[in-house]
Amino acid sequence: MTNFLRLSILALVAGFGWISPLLAADPAVVAVFKADQERLDAMMTGNVSALARVLSDELVFVHSDGRVESKGDYVKNLLAGDTAYEKAVTADVRTLEPAKGVVILIGAQTMRKRLGGTWSDVSLRFMSVWRNEDGDWRMVAWQSMRPSGSSVVPKK
Repeated sequence: MTNFLRLSILALVAGFGWISPLLAADPAVVAVFKADQERLDAMMTGNVSALARVLSDELVFVHSDGRVESKGDYVKNLLAGDTAYEKAVTADVRTLEPAKGVVILIGAQTMRKRLGGTWSDVSLRFMSVWRNEDGDWRMVAWQSMRPSGSSVVPKK
């Protein structure tokens, strides 16, 4: 089984909230998938304390519209109650491990998001950077964009 296929299956399995030890080629990647699922669950349930546990104090969160928030700003905005999430699903995940204790996830995410009183369906491509901080995996960076389908790269 290729590493990409193994990680794709692992991403799918992690999305259902369980990870088979038979597929767990890399404990760091397994731990990051688990922490990311905890992040999504906390976002969808509005559990700000659980969310704060998986976000690094040094978090840089770049939204799909270009806004940049710190951990404090991000958590404060969720506490304000103007934002809510449902049905967050991560797919097409690839991983990189550029250094010991650092895992990067690159993938796609769909969700329903409420801003104010308006719900919308959101599709994103993202890159998140996770770092092992004293034995706990925390997200230190997030950047997302909404795919537009209007790339400036000519088709081949």
